[in-house]
Amino acid sequence: MATTPRYDSQADWYLDYTRNWGAILSDHLPQSLTGRRVLDLCCGYGTLSRTLAERGADVVGVDLSIRLIERARQLQESAPAVISYLVGDAATTDWWDGRPFDLVISNMALMDVDDLDGVLTSVRRVLAPSGRFTFVLFHPCFPGDGRARPSWPDGGYSQEGWWTTGEEGVRGHVGAHHRMLSTYLNAVTGAGLTIDRVTEPPAPVPTLLIADCRPDRSEPVG
Repeated sequence: MATTPRYDSQADWYLDYTRNWGAILSDHLPQSLTGRRVLDLCCGYGTLSRTLAERGADVVGVDLSIRLIERARQLQESAPAVISYLVGDAATTDWWDGRPFDLVISNMALMDVDDLDGVLTSVRRVLAPSGRFTFVLFHPCFPGDGRARPSWPDGGYSQEGWWTTGEEGVRGHVGAHHRMLSTYLNAVTGAGLTIDRVTEPPAPVPTLLIADCRPDRSEPVG
């Protein structure tokens, strides 16, 4: 499946819009990551990558957008930690040097990728046998603030596909895949990963979904 770097044309806007997105997962992750090799998959311009490095991790950030990776490298120049930023497709492992990761993180990215199965298969391949995979995404069952809007596509929850809105935000500027919750969960387990815990951060209407996973050792690595 072809993968499109949609964020290249929106890199400057995306930098301003998502400055605080790294905080979504920062409280969910260990405060100390010293000695651990961590992959920030679909890292954007590296907000979370820098937080991980500050906690002692050996961080690799991968993103398909050349412009976002260029910006991540520029921002790293003023940071003490060294992070390896790579331009690469999350649905393949062409960028991988073969050294396994103790932790793989996908921060607000799985709804953007075209080849969900390919991405999750790649995650399973690069994880160490005792490694962990944590992802966060917009909750697929609910609108973010509990309100539907006239600009949203007219359709049911089960109608999956790529869609955009006429508003501000990621879906207005870039778009996103709507997938059912079952699609995400079945794709995770189908890739040879076991879901240990699912978290819905408190909100009047659930906005985010966080999942902690590990390799299913009964499944061969693809």
